[in-house]
Amino acid sequence: MALPMPEPTSPPLPLLQYKVLSFDIYGSLIEYKAHILHAFQPLLLRLTATSPFLDPEPLSSTIPDSATKGSIEFLKLFQRQEDAIKLEKPVKGFDQILQEIWRRVAKELDVESSEDEARHFGSETVIASWPTFPGTLEALKTLSKHFKLVALSNIDRYAWDITASSPTSRLGEVDWWKVFTAEDFGTDADRADDAKLETLIEYATDQSIQKGEILHVAQSLGHDQAPAKRLGLSSVWLVGDGPKWGKEAESKMALEKKLVGYAWRFQDLKGLAEEVERVAKEG
Repeated sequence: MALPMPEPTSPPLPLLQYKVLSFDIYGSLIEYKAHILHAFQPLLLRLTATSPFLDPEPLSSTIPDSATKGSIEFLKLFQRQEDAIKLEKPVKGFDQILQEIWRRVAKELDVESSEDEARHFGSETVIASWPTFPGTLEALKTLSKHFKLVALSNIDRYAWDITASSPTSRLGEVDWWKVFTAEDFGTDADRADDAKLETLIEYATDQSIQKGEILHVAQSLGHDQAPAKRLGLSSVWLVGDGPKWGKEAESKMALEKKLVGYAWRFQDLKGLAEEVERVAKEG
């Protein structure tokens, strides 16, 4: 991705002078978009062949494995429903959120569905099927030799426990210094993205680690990189599968509006781990 680097939120330290690496989980370490689409196939197969959500044309002819236009439009629909449900009171558990997304998507698409299908989508089976991106587990184990690692997610403990124990992710094998989930950030969904980073900063400073010694690692520009800049936190942007899913325009917009201030950019976590190892070897 030929994008310029933003001005860093704060002057970056040499990599090995950071003490804590915090990670967004779902979308940064865990790949879930294609698996959501797979889980929704029973609904999508009930659409007429002319539905825009079934458009088979690839988004881009220049991006390898580019998602189809129909898939991207469906994920936008999914995200709109998820965002709306998370703002509702009382706050729902992640399994309930997934079930409700299924119901509302079925209604919006005007296709028949059942409660069994909704419950299945919110089940342990579906959540446990989401894997880590290739090379992620090995990269985390490498990084744990140099930093304290923090898992940081707006998804609740129920989902984290499933993911951590899942043989497709194996995140439970990582030596996490601390795990923070939605229950740790309060119930104000409007501030969830800032609150998770504030919780991290408060905990770290209580452990005599300064905010400037924390490096946040994440793929999402809106949910992680922009909040990191607002809170004055150094960060690493993982490009990840964003281009595949049509995120190039969002990436350019975030830079043009100066919403982000990441000091490093890597295609994936393996790239960060390799850079850390290179710096460590140079001494």
